[in-house]
Amino acid sequence: MNQLLGQKLLGETSAQPNTIQINITVSMPNGDVQLQIQIDPGIPFNGFTKGITEQIFAQKMQAQYEETIEYVLQNGSNIQSNETRTLNQLGLKNFSRLQVRLKLKGG
Repeated sequence: MNQLLGQKLLGETSAQPNTIQINITVSMPNGDVQLQIQIDPGIPFNGFTKGITEQIFAQKMQAQYEETIEYVLQNGSNIQSNETRTLNQLGLKNFSRLQVRLKLKGG
């Protein structure tokens, strides 16, 4: 059964099938934070950004930052958080880099 689900037997670990690793740099005025996420490339970008902001603000107070957050692909393209195309459609592949820029309110 485990083999049918694509899982390794005997405790072997590996990346989940049909996932890609996205390397994320979160740029904040007080320094950058690096995140790595394993995710299905078929997820819409707006769902992906919701997960990213939950990860970022799990440790930071959202009230300090503007509501809009900039998402920049490694080719320099800006993507809106409400983008509905999938990660795959946006060109994100395994080990792609995404920059997330947070700005302080009033800055």
